[in-house]
Amino acid sequence: MQKIILKIKKNIQKIAKKANSIQAVILMGYGIFSTEFKKSFNFGKLSFWQIIIVMFILWLAFVGQLFLTQKIYYAQLIKNLPAVKSIKELREEKLELKVKTLVKGTPIEVMSPYIAKKDKQVAAFLIGIARKESNWGKRKPVLNGQDCFNYWGYRGKSKTLGSGGHTCFANPEEAVNVVAKRIEQIIKNNQAKSARNMIVWKCGYSCAAHNPQSVDKWIKDVDMYAQKILN
Repeated sequence: MQKIILKIKKNIQKIAKKANSIQAVILMGYGIFSTEFKKSFNFGKLSFWQIIIVMFILWLAFVGQLFLTQKIYYAQLIKNLPAVKSIKELREEKLELKVKTLVKGTPIEVMSPYIAKKDKQVAAFLIGIARKESNWGKRKPVLNGQDCFNYWGYRGKSKTLGSGGHTCFANPEEAVNVVAKRIEQIIKNNQAKSARNMIVWKCGYSCAAHNPQSVDKWIKDVDMYAQKILN
């Protein structure tokens, strides 16, 4: 569809150039016509070449008007054509819609545009982990009664810490960017294919002190919601 729109635009631009050329020829023709008729003009005594010039100018006027009309029409058409979106923009729109539909009505919904800008696997774990850790923002750390925008149980170096020692972020966009960066690192380091490879998020470097059933439940739940984004 994008290729077709681009082709239409190119054709329209060619037509506009032709229209400009025709307009210049018409003006030149009118100049010649005016010069000849200043010398001698009599409808009953036109020379052969004067008749040719008159017919040529009339033909040019007709064709020129046709092209100029097309130019105006197509210029308006270009103006009204929707902007061609890149593959990346279309991917982000599709992912954002999927995220919004899944988390509709929860605090994390406002983060949908920022989550959609991330790699699809990263976005999937952002959604899956947030569902398990905070029920998509319904349970969250606060600072002085204000939302910390930390829906992942993230603990990192920060001057501002909320309840439970969790990192506080200035706004939703910062939260998504910081947490997404950490998720990207874990995916890369562990070649993560499922939440089982992301278990460091729950346990740290060892799950020995954690209830095995709790660990399995975390993996199962995160995977279940991550798959809703990946599929």
